[in-house]
Amino acid sequence: MRSLLNPETLAARAAQIGEGHVPPELTLRLGVEIRGLWMYTVSFKEGHISVSEGLDCDISIHLGQETAIEIANGRMNAQQAIDAGNLKLAGELRKIPLAKALSTLTALLSEPGSDYPSTLP
Repeated sequence: MRSLLNPETLAARAAQIGEGHVPPELTLRLGVEIRGLWMYTVSFKEGHISVSEGLDCDISIHLGQETAIEIANGRMNAQQAIDAGNLKLAGELRKIPLAKALSTLTALLSEPGSDYPSTLP
């Protein structure tokens, strides 16, 4: 699981998502903190996605490793995690098309066909 959620792996997944999934007008630095594992920033700009370590962001997302695993396994998406109270957002939410950003985040974390355990050993 750690290798799935590290910034290098996420950067490779961002390249796989490719152009067309992110609207060119979406400019956003979305910080993601997976408690106990990683803190990184997913940047959306001109239709491209990049990932870097640390939280240098406009909006931050905070979730636990169990929720990240549920998303990675495809059993939950980011909106469902918010609705369940397992994913928290902070920052200037009014400034962005949040639904598209959350959809892209779900695609970035998801690994089709994966079956990660609900917690790390």
